[in-house]
Amino acid sequence: MEDTAPGQPSRTSAGILIGCAAVTLALPVPAAIVTGRSVPVTLALVGSAFVIEYGAAPVGILGGLDPLFVLFALSCIALGITLLLFGLCGTLEERWPRFARFLERTRAKVQGSTILAKYGVYGLVPLVMILGFWVCAPAACISGWRRDLATVLIMTGYIIACIVTILATQGAIGILTP
Repeated sequence: MEDTAPGQPSRTSAGILIGCAAVTLALPVPAAIVTGRSVPVTLALVGSAFVIEYGAAPVGILGGLDPLFVLFALSCIALGITLLLFGLCGTLEERWPRFARFLERTRAKVQGSTILAKYGVYGLVPLVMILGFWVCAPAACISGWRRDLATVLIMTGYIIACIVTILATQGAIGILTP
């Protein structure tokens, strides 16, 4: 384990931040450039997705972006943030004993519940539609669920929510603009 002072960032934290930035920005923006999409609208979509998550789909659709590109960009952002939150949770667990003790107690309680231990992770699919990816990754980390399965389930729920939002936006545009 790397020995760093409390105020200094570790290599792990830097790697987590670089990976998050790569997935959230380095994929959608170059894809917009290569495919001839509007970069300012793509940046507006990325920026608004950080705040309103899948609710940012109308920003891209109304900005003239293709629905599949909007889905791709929003998925990149959600995946990047989810991986960032899992990485930060792991770093906090390694470097902060108080947080590690909290996780140990919480995970013991989750494992003590038969239903939560067996089926709780599947609740991330509807949870991401209600509370978003900012809540789901920490909930999965605190509960001690497998990160790979939790990431797949979070992304599944998020993509479903994005598709519904994109279709609703296109339907509303079709009704409002004959």
